Amino acid sequence: MDVKQLIEAAAEVAGSQVKLAALLDMAAPTLIQMKNGTRPCNWRVRGKLRAVLGEDPTRAFITAMAEDLEQSEREDEKQAAEGFKAMLAAFPEHEKSPADHTINGASSTWRNRRDSNPR
Repeated sequence: MDVKQLIEAAAEVAGSQVKLAALLDMAAPTLIQMKNGTRPCNWRVRGKLRAVLGEDPTRAFITAMAEDLEQSEREDEKQAAEGFKAMLAAFPEHEKSPADHTINGASSTWRNRRDSNPR
């Protein structure tokens, strides 16, 4: 899923792009720039977007880091990306559940804002 698709899907879960931006602790125009490709969307933001969509946060952030590293010109970073992909392949992906507002048994502050922040 590309960044635009991630943002659109996460905005649907959050209720709107404005609510998603608040959930991610960023200004709505910044999110719109990322969606339009005029501003880079780093691995942290992409990991949070995946977590909003119900993906296990560990898997979400490792996947996003691997994506960035595999685009690198540096061989050591490309090898790190392969290592991350091997780790992900070794553990099956759990069923996604956007209704579950806990992450690894603990409440997620930024994710739970979706329900508690009336913006």
